[in-house]
Amino acid sequence: MKKILPLIWIVIGGLLLSFIGVKNHPGEDHRMIIVKHRPSFKLEFYSPIGDSKKLIEELTAEEQKEEELYRTFIKRPEAHTIDNIALVFFQLGIYLIVLSLLKIIFFRRKYRFKLGRFISLNLIGVAIAMGVYQIYWTKEMTLWVAIAIQIALNVMLIFPRLRKNAK
Repeated sequence: MKKILPLIWIVIGGLLLSFIGVKNHPGEDHRMIIVKHRPSFKLEFYSPIGDSKKLIEELTAEEQKEEELYRTFIKRPEAHTIDNIALVFFQLGIYLIVLSLLKIIFFRRKYRFKLGRFISLNLIGVAIAMGVYQIYWTKEMTLWVAIAIQIALNVMLIFPRLRKNAK
């Protein structure tokens, strides 16, 4: 069971991340992290129609699919009520995956879970994520670069604590 527990945490973290997406409105150059109403591994959603007067029938098959996904995940009234929570879910998902992978790869000993450390590391992680995603929203940074920065910062926060606890 001890060997399966980190894998379960990785699955839970992946499930949390599957509920997160990015709404990209190309006409307004507006990006926003959202909570999706159902899990999907597609991260970035945009509307090929945007502010133009095009009809959905005028789009290519790929653009029609993208427009349907945009309407399914973004154009919902409840999508705008919980979007601020998305960054917290995103940080927790990445934290769980990084912590579990580090435990599997580097540390074979038992890691004692401490609630205070969990909360403080995730509060720091959310603050860092807010800064990283503020850059992502305002500059032309790709989503994968922002995610890589957040993962690297989480590793730098978690790794020393795991090393200290393993001794």
